[in-house]
Amino acid sequence: MLGKLNNLNLRSKLIIVIVITSLIPLLLLGLFTFNYLSGLLQEEVSENELERITSINHQVSYFLKDVEQMTLFFYKNEEIQAILKKDSDRSLNEKYEDYKNVQDVFDTVMGVKDWDVHLYVIGLNGDRYFSNDYLPNRYNTIRESWGVFRKANNAKGSLVWDTNYSLNRVDHQDIVLTAGRILIDSKTNEKIGYLMVDINESAFSNIYEKNNYATNDSFLLLDNQGYIISSQPDKTNIGTRLETTYYDRIMNGEKGFFKFDWHDTASILTYQTDENTNFKSISIIPMDIIQQKNNLVRNLTLNFALMGIIFSIWLAYYLSKTVTKPLYKLIYLMKEVEKGNLEVRFDPKYNDDIGIFGKRFNRMLEKLKVSIQENYEKQVRMKDSELKALRAQINPHFLYNTLETVNWLARLEGVNDISKIVVSLSEIMKYSVRKGEDFVTIEQDVKQLKNYLTIQEFRYRDKFDVHLKVDDSVLNQKIPALLLQPIVENAIVHGLENKISKGIIQIVITKEQENIHIVVQDNGIGMDEETLSLVNREIKEGIEFDDLGIGIENVRKRLYLSYGNQFKWSLTSEVEVGTKVDIFIPYKEG
Repeated sequence: MLGKLNNLNLRSKLIIVIVITSLIPLLLLGLFTFNYLSGLLQEEVSENELERITSINHQVSYFLKDVEQMTLFFYKNEEIQAILKKDSDRSLNEKYEDYKNVQDVFDTVMGVKDWDVHLYVIGLNGDRYFSNDYLPNRYNTIRESWGVFRKANNAKGSLVWDTNYSLNRVDHQDIVLTAGRILIDSKTNEKIGYLMVDINESAFSNIYEKNNYATNDSFLLLDNQGYIISSQPDKTNIGTRLETTYYDRIMNGEKGFFKFDWHDTASILTYQTDENTNFKSISIIPMDIIQQKNNLVRNLTLNFALMGIIFSIWLAYYLSKTVTKPLYKLIYLMKEVEKGNLEVRFDPKYNDDIGIFGKRFNRMLEKLKVSIQENYEKQVRMKDSELKALRAQINPHFLYNTLETVNWLARLEGVNDISKIVVSLSEIMKYSVRKGEDFVTIEQDVKQLKNYLTIQEFRYRDKFDVHLKVDDSVLNQKIPALLLQPIVENAIVHGLENKISKGIIQIVITKEQENIHIVVQDNGIGMDEETLSLVNREIKEGIEFDDLGIGIENVRKRLYLSYGNQFKWSLTSEVEVGTKVDIFIPYKEG
């Protein structure tokens, strides 16, 4: 994996590194933010729920205080006291009048209230008055040692509360709480009856339904003994004790919230205790409801994280492009330099590291250009000197052989043919000592070759024949001076001189496309493979072929110095068959 990463280009590496270094913090930040906001949201929901159930508890408390004030009105009402002190054997008319008077009191007290409660005035004289349509059996007979009657007697005129537990219910199931107070004669302080107030569960449910509880929420109202007075939405547990592993925590605590499992569902329980009644309001919210809000937070977090990732990728691409673009520009310029273009320059936009590198690159090119120019001029001077040295090297050698020939003719023949040799020799000397002409026309070099062959004909007599063919179209083409003579001389000396039979030299000069084609072929003794391989090895400046003779070394080296790699040279040879030289040089008009 690391190997593949190392092989990537710089831009890809920068993009990967920047994306990874930004992606990891973004993901960690997103995870931390989501967890933090989820916890904060859960805490906020619980705090809001605590405020709401506190408000509900206060409303319940106000409602119960109003009930207490209503019972106090009956407790002090002289008309009620007077009726309860009457004899139970009074006439029906009088009882009916008393009934109407008590109903008027009921209407007076309940007329402005929308409470779902029932009032019962129970006299020790046997009178029974009630605000609803019937009198429950439990109030028909006074059992002072039981339930709310016992609590009222013990309270001596104070209001008492009694929860209708499910095990003790015998009447209407909606009654969940009863308030009781004994009625006392204000003059004698004797007990004359009881006032009972039955409160329906709907009286409490109306309170918290007004607080916009969601259908998935659960609400419980507990008395100070832990029994459920009211419940929403499940009504079946009313009158039962709250069953949960957190019962002690709820009953001993004043308020709070925590996570727990309610009927195998992860939920948050929030509770609050009323300081006056010690009733506890409990709200149970499934985690699914909070999770819906968490999903919103999660989606927002993911969207912001995605935006951050997209921005990081864009930033990575932009930075990588900013960094690598000038580098790629430098690489392109270097390739141009490799091709020989030294005129390219890098234009730095900024004075950063890459800008400094580009400026130094430009200075390097300037120095390289100067160095190449100086080296080129030096090479030109060296080539000029070397060409002159080569020409000077040829002249003594040739003059020596020519003088030997003249001397031989003069001693052996004693004829006037010497004049012909001397004329040819003078032409050759005049051609060799000329100055400032490195290139001559083919016509000039062929004339020089003919003078040379004239002298060689007298030396070798009938040893060989020369066949010379030159196209008229190339006579004015320029070639290096003394190009043909050394090749022909090499053919004579190394090919035909030791040949027993008569030899032939063929010289053909033609034009082929944009090149001049020179062919020098003999039928001499040829060369073996080892010698041929040595002759045909790659030519470099400074290589000398001392073992091959001055002719081949002179020609190849001068062609290389004059044309570089633009000329083509081919030398083929076979023992006892002969040697052939093919030269292709660029066309150069004279």
